Amino acid sequence: MKKNYIKKSLMFFKDLKYKLIILAVLYLIIGVFSFASPIIEASLITSITDNLVVSVVAIAIGFLIIKMLSEWLWYIVYLFWQKKIKRNILNNVRTYIVDNMLELQLSNYDKYTTGFFQERIKNDPNDIARVANASQGYLINILTNISVIIYIFTINIVLGLIYVEGLILATIIDTYKQKIIKEKNRKLKLSEEKVNSKLSETVRGIRDIKLLNLKESTRNSLISDLEENNLIGIDKDSYAIKSGKLLRMTLFLTVFTVIIVGINYVNQNLITPADLIVLYLYNSQVFALMQNVSNLKNSYKEYELAIERIFDLTDSEKHKKDEFGKIHIDDFKGNIEFKNVSFGYTKNKKVLNNLNMKIKANETVAIVGSSGSGKTTIFNLISYAYKADEGEVKLDNININDLDEKTIRNNVSIITQNPYIFNLSIKDNLKLVKPTATNKELEDVCKKASIHDYIMSLPDKYDTLLGEGGINLSGGQKQRLAIARALLKENKILLFDEATSALDNVTQKEIQDSIEKISDYYTIIIVAHRLSTIINCDKIFFLENGEIVDSGTHEELLQKNKNYKKLYKTELL
Repeated sequence: MKKNYIKKSLMFFKDLKYKLIILAVLYLIIGVFSFASPIIEASLITSITDNLVVSVVAIAIGFLIIKMLSEWLWYIVYLFWQKKIKRNILNNVRTYIVDNMLELQLSNYDKYTTGFFQERIKNDPNDIARVANASQGYLINILTNISVIIYIFTINIVLGLIYVEGLILATIIDTYKQKIIKEKNRKLKLSEEKVNSKLSETVRGIRDIKLLNLKESTRNSLISDLEENNLIGIDKDSYAIKSGKLLRMTLFLTVFTVIIVGINYVNQNLITPADLIVLYLYNSQVFALMQNVSNLKNSYKEYELAIERIFDLTDSEKHKKDEFGKIHIDDFKGNIEFKNVSFGYTKNKKVLNNLNMKIKANETVAIVGSSGSGKTTIFNLISYAYKADEGEVKLDNININDLDEKTIRNNVSIITQNPYIFNLSIKDNLKLVKPTATNKELEDVCKKASIHDYIMSLPDKYDTLLGEGGINLSGGQKQRLAIARALLKENKILLFDEATSALDNVTQKEIQDSIEKISDYYTIIIVAHRLSTIINCDKIFFLENGEIVDSGTHEELLQKNKNYKKLYKTELL
């Protein structure tokens, strides 16, 4: 599976082939300069000790030119990477994630926190881009470092073998280190997701946190998660530092051995002093070989982890995507039927049991029942947020599983107690569902939703900015704007999920008036605890334990259903 992920991830670089080749060439030139520098430096030192003034000046000028060119090349590499490559990689990866996230079933968003998705959109693509750049540099550096080792062998085979033996020992140590670091990285990622989610929830809910005096409990919970994240990070860093020191000690001992043996060879005239200077100056290159190998392996692990997390979100069975049929209805009416429908959010507990229900187009009906009886679940099945486990949900006499996405999404809208309003103007919030809408169309739907007069009372009218989550609107105003948005989209089925339960009587009456204005043209289903809000519905379905046990008008149910009558009288007390 991982190999398939690695191969599949190449699609993020498909349009960058030639740019990556250019980047590799730039790194290669820098590598050549890095290889040549110790040789030139050794020549400079021996020329100084031999008092060869002309030679010293010439070599010094050449050394300066190489160093300056190397610095400028690093700057060019940085700019080329940032402007020509990194931006495209991030765009490719994030576009892929967003496109796939939008295809996920809504049930995924019920199971996972906001931080879970934010981490994959924000940090994982950054990891992929960073590793892609670093790995190319590490690979070129490794080739340069290997060239250094080969050159050392040309100076003296024994000294070359000493270096190789030290590197083999360091490789064994590093292999074990990387295995531990990968697991610690995984734990750190999970902890960061948890913290990001908690931070996001705290910021979004800061108003309620302060008003409900939840500051202390929120603070303690947040501090606890941050401290846990801190400890995991410290544990990972501590292990990395400890194992890194062991690696460096191994390499220091290797270089020390090379120097001691090398001095003996100089005394025996087996190598020249200049050769020994080169061997010493190349110690950083030898160190770099192990470091680059280690970094390349670590980068691969980080890359592997990042793409695993991305493709786990987009490809795995546990994150199921929406599946739609192919039937499209051009002239959608709005008929709804539940035929022997059973459903449960978990396998062992059914919420709906063999439910049967018919709603005619343009009817206004209500579903009432105690909490947990399955009212909202019915809405989840009509809106295709979930699929029925058994039986059929039909829209216009066609199984909803066979309908295409446009037929369902363009004809069903849910208006909740607190509908989401974007941090845009009123006009832009409405035009999200229909960008081509004229000002007259906006005004018409707002009049039907009984919010036009309020909008016109605002200084900026339809250009008024609403703030994050529509914070500048009351609950009733949000709902009426959501109704207007649904009308503009020309949805034939409008689902009101407890839309008036938390409102004052005046606002509740305004919402009811809005519903009555449009009731002749839309199929409207209302889930309500307040029975007084649905007494004028064409039909009321009484739900108990996931089954429709009775139906009729308000007056009919008062006459024939004792439980409904009891529920209504309790509300009047």
